[in-house]
Amino acid sequence: MLIIAALVGYFIYSTISAQQVENRKKVEGFGELVIPLDSSDSSSTNPSIKQADISPTQRIISTLKDERRELLEKTVVMQDKINSLEAQVAELEHYKHTNERYAPHTFNEEVSTVHARMKQLLASQAESKRFTSTQIKGMAAAAAQEYKRYLTIHKLLLDQDQIDTIVNNHLSVYAYCIGDGMDIAANNREEEQLVVEYFKTSKTELMTSRLKSDLKAIIKPCQELLAERLAYLTP
Repeated sequence: MLIIAALVGYFIYSTISAQQVENRKKVEGFGELVIPLDSSDSSSTNPSIKQADISPTQRIISTLKDERRELLEKTVVMQDKINSLEAQVAELEHYKHTNERYAPHTFNEEVSTVHARMKQLLASQAESKRFTSTQIKGMAAAAAQEYKRYLTIHKLLLDQDQIDTIVNNHLSVYAYCIGDGMDIAANNREEEQLVVEYFKTSKTELMTSRLKSDLKAIIKPCQELLAERLAYLTP
């Protein structure tokens, strides 16, 4: 539907543009043949003069001037239509770009890349030594999950430099926030595995009500913390 709409918009835009060029040429031609619009003409300014009193030449000039006025008015109307269509085309281009950006295949690849980078980043940092390998996996998955959620909600289109900044400076803070909360939410190794699985797949079917509630409680402040750090992306 988007492609059809864009083609229709482009066709209409091209047609009106061509018509406007033709009208402009006609108007310019009239400018060489007739008296300018603001010139005085007793036959046109004095309504008391009867049509029969106008010479054939004056009648032709009067007709051409009327046609010129009409063409100028049509040109203004067409320019307004062109401006409107240009705005619609720009909106369609933005819509197309946004949808391509958030197409499942493309966006999921980006999230997967962020996930992989977070695993490498956390594994290389000294601060991560206080967490188990399972917790680090959950922290990296949680960071990628929140990255996807935040960008989707705000419809953000980021360049590579912005992504790098988020991964290196902000998602790691979120990951450590989640890591600190995992010990609070999960009372045993089994629950810890369920929490890690949730961050990977968003599945909660096997969780108890208590674990779901505790998990929600630890995630919320971490999300708020990240939102504050990324506020500059959503002015």
